[in-house]
Amino acid sequence: MPSPNTRYSPEVRRQTAEFILSSGKSATGVAEEMGIDTNTVCKWVREYRRTHDMPTYAEEKGIKTPTPVSSAEFRQKAKDLEHELKRTEKLLKEEREKVEILKKSLRIFMQPQG
Repeated sequence: MPSPNTRYSPEVRRQTAEFILSSGKSATGVAEEMGIDTNTVCKWVREYRRTHDMPTYAEEKGIKTPTPVSSAEFRQKAKDLEHELKRTEKLLKEEREKVEILKKSLRIFMQPQG
């Protein structure tokens, strides 16, 4: 329940959060337009997302993935990351070999011809 010192009604908070989420505008920009502190508006959006079981901003943008809820999911995530690491290391090794071949070719072509 909002405190008696609250400046904005729950309806204003809800409408503002819905507007930000539906329009794709930034909470910062909307807060500036409304003359409200940015942190206040961001808090309204976070609370709206939480109460409506929506993903966080970071999850939605792919900045942060939700943490695994079970140890099995955690193990699977670790296994997937290990697989990706091995694949990336293989690609890096191939690229380093290409660089070494190019260096050797360059030395051959740079030798004085006589």
